[in-house]
Amino acid sequence: MRYAAFTVDVDRDANLAERGRYDAGSKAITGVDTLPRFASSGEGLRILSELLEDLGIRATFFLEGDALRDIARHADVRSLLQKHEVACHGICHEDFTGESTGICLTGEQVGQVASESRSIVRDVIGRVPTGFRAPYQHIDDIGLGALAKVGFSYDSSKTEKMNDGKIAPKELDSGLFEVPLACGKDGHGKKIVSYLWPMHEGKRSADDYVELASSFQSGYLVLATHSWHLTETFKSGPLDRAQATLQVEMTRKVLEGMLDQGIRFLPIEDQLGGQ
Repeated sequence: MRYAAFTVDVDRDANLAERGRYDAGSKAITGVDTLPRFASSGEGLRILSELLEDLGIRATFFLEGDALRDIARHADVRSLLQKHEVACHGICHEDFTGESTGICLTGEQVGQVASESRSIVRDVIGRVPTGFRAPYQHIDDIGLGALAKVGFSYDSSKTEKMNDGKIAPKELDSGLFEVPLACGKDGHGKKIVSYLWPMHEGKRSADDYVELASSFQSGYLVLATHSWHLTETFKSGPLDRAQATLQVEMTRKVLEGMLDQGIRFLPIEDQLGGQ
């Protein structure tokens, strides 16, 4: 049996890192206003929960603190996520390593963000998360050590190459598990990563990701997307109904294509619990 995770980053719409700014903004729809928005992320969360219910898939949702609190004002997120794993994605989409913002967090600061984000998820959802994905997937050994120190069981920020169709979680010296996304080849021999961003932005097809999954032979394949990408793209902004429907159809095609290959979806905490 081949196992996979469908993971969703629930954060601010079209998140935008800015130099010298600790928290992320959202790409401006009109003008230059980059204040964070959450409407697309909330609507995308609702759409994805319906799609996953229809397909019988349980997923892992990495929840940003600010986004979760905003969405919870307008939707019953406990019900939407009842069947799924909840995990953490920072508070305000912090750039832990400073790669995009120029503001590098210390290990102590990463630990504070991780602890507070876990408290937010616990208070809103009613469950204590065990997993973390760093915003922008930016994390280093200092950050990983901080996650382990404050009690997280796993991180899913890294991307690693599939070797001979194999990719799997790896236990680090700290006891933390790294559960990476996959990097492989598409049907034309070009590099492809198991994050669906390029598909949603019109640069790849759903078939490319189904092809990536077909080369997966053993271990645990992690797919990732954003909830806001179901109703908005970074390039074009909020989508009309027809465009949003296309995003859903492409996502469905990837997931159904993997199910048709006999791949079974498990939330990350369930997969690690079986090791």
